[in-house]
Amino acid sequence: MKIEKNKIRKISFILVICVSFIAIYIYNVLTPLMSDDLLFDTSIYHSLGDVFREEYKQYMNWNGRSVLQIILKFSMLMPKSMFNVLNSLCYVATTVFVYWNIKGRKTYDVFLLALINLCIWIFCVEFSQTILWLAGACNYLWGVFIILGYMALYRYYLEKGAEIKYPWLAGVLLFLTGVLSGWGNENTSGGMIMIVLLLTAKYVWENKKIEKIMISGIVGNFIGFAFLLLAPGNAVRGEMAKAAETYTGMAAYVSRGLKVLKSIDEHLLLYMVVICLLGAYFYYSKKYKIMEFAEVTIFAVASLATAVVLVMTPEPMPRAYFGANIYMMIAALQMAQMIREEDTLLISLKTGGVIAAAIGMMFVYVEEGANLVRIRREINIRENYILEEVAKGESDLALPMLRPEFKSKYSMAHLCDISPEEGNWNNDIYRNAYLLDRLEILPWEEWEEKRE
Repeated sequence: MKIEKNKIRKISFILVICVSFIAIYIYNVLTPLMSDDLLFDTSIYHSLGDVFREEYKQYMNWNGRSVLQIILKFSMLMPKSMFNVLNSLCYVATTVFVYWNIKGRKTYDVFLLALINLCIWIFCVEFSQTILWLAGACNYLWGVFIILGYMALYRYYLEKGAEIKYPWLAGVLLFLTGVLSGWGNENTSGGMIMIVLLLTAKYVWENKKIEKIMISGIVGNFIGFAFLLLAPGNAVRGEMAKAAETYTGMAAYVSRGLKVLKSIDEHLLLYMVVICLLGAYFYYSKKYKIMEFAEVTIFAVASLATAVVLVMTPEPMPRAYFGANIYMMIAALQMAQMIREEDTLLISLKTGGVIAAAIGMMFVYVEEGANLVRIRREINIRENYILEEVAKGESDLALPMLRPEFKSKYSMAHLCDISPEEGNWNNDIYRNAYLLDRLEILPWEEWEEKRE
């Protein structure tokens, strides 16, 4: 009976992975190239060397995220259909890496994997920008994918200890993945280093000896992080951002601090409430030892640090909190994973909540998917019209805005849509991408009437 039950759990686990891949793949297919994607000039890339030469220029003049920017360049050079598959696989792998970074899970814990997916789909920071939009996914989803994969590998070797086979190979692997994860996204990579150091300190605190090869991973982290932070382009970009700020001096930091607090409230508070409620219950039940809360505390503190450090950055985009959100999600899920079988009420609420959320998400997925189809159709109509007119030699065009009733949280198309507003950046993107001189921006219905 036990063998049969484990087989069912394994099949169910694989089924959840397959469903999550299909779900995200459909949304990837329905997400067109937009915003910065349209400005990527493929004509300057003729060889592998061109990719690294262009990245060197960006490293010197814009930012230090070379690992993620190289992924972005390769993604832009491949067919979008191929990126849809790879990005979907990256998403699924990321959910599995989150799963591997949570302790105390059962073998093939189907409910935990389902809960991870639901949390990302429902509570992720700017899902449309960090997971579906090509440029955003390469900078955020792929960055977290590398970081969580490295942390899962590091923790595996940390717990393996003296039983590690081929230690020299493990050391090389930890060093290389350590460099890649450290050379990722500024605040998220910094939070990762904090987590790794605290997990290592916890391991030593428990009177366990760490193997020397573990140091190679940490050294790799700091080397990658140094390359990230010391990029000359960071200073160039930072000065441009500071110039756009309303306040200067101490007032600027106060303004940034208030925005950071607001973002923490928006993106992290729900998970923090879950941690506090369960933590209070576990404390008063007197069934738990203080060290059982160590991993929750490590991820929660690192999450807050990953968010708070953005006070040093002028006007960070909301998607910059993506990594902090993932870390706090892991902390909350780790706390939820501590619920014991004898806590019938909490187990029932956890199981029933996952099932109810999954049912609700099915309705949301279909409704929002329909909006993505409508948005994709209108973008295709507009693009085909532009190409037809440009082929005729026209450069002054009247273009329609997307219909507002199709706006979806799973698409950033409306956020980066063209606008009648003078000097709008998105209008400049269209002019530059399609070599247009002048644009007249109209509501969709007016544009259709004008064409008739």
